[in-house]
Amino acid sequence: MRGAGSAGRRWRVLAAVGIAALLLLSLGLPHVGIAGAGLGRSLIPAGMLFSQVQPDSLGVALNLPRLSLGVSVTYLGVGLHQLGLVMALASFWVLAVEDINRWIYRVAVIAGWLLAASAPAVVIGWLLLRDSGAPALLGWAWLAALLAGVAIIVLARRSRDRIDRSWYVARPELQ
Repeated sequence: MRGAGSAGRRWRVLAAVGIAALLLLSLGLPHVGIAGAGLGRSLIPAGMLFSQVQPDSLGVALNLPRLSLGVSVTYLGVGLHQLGLVMALASFWVLAVEDINRWIYRVAVIAGWLLAASAPAVVIGWLLLRDSGAPALLGWAWLAALLAGVAIIVLARRSRDRIDRSWYVARPELQ
């Protein structure tokens, strides 16, 4: 699809703008939290909450092992979301350009998978927290992260033929 014209270029730019909007929404929307300990208003406060919370100090849980597992799984999801978001913000733009650098492309694909994997971890962690008896709250940031991750994966898959492979041809001594 190289040289698909301005219609293809416009579509790629619109898709990249949509991904950027989803990434910013996943950063700013409410995330997951525990009532009383505070709902993570956005991704960073939610990450700080689950990195500092002590399951035995909440005093509301009926099932302490499940609460501990819920805190750990939720923190894993929030951590995947944070790492995927940083990588995606640094590389999502590559999906809109005509010639794609292979290394930035790989960073974008990894970011998409990290964002997509963060959503189930956050939801499963929230379910474990809720089932333990803790008053857990779930925001909508996980959905924006999932949609952004899937969009990056799909668009990256569709843009594989635009990866610049002339590097080895132009500089054969680097092979």
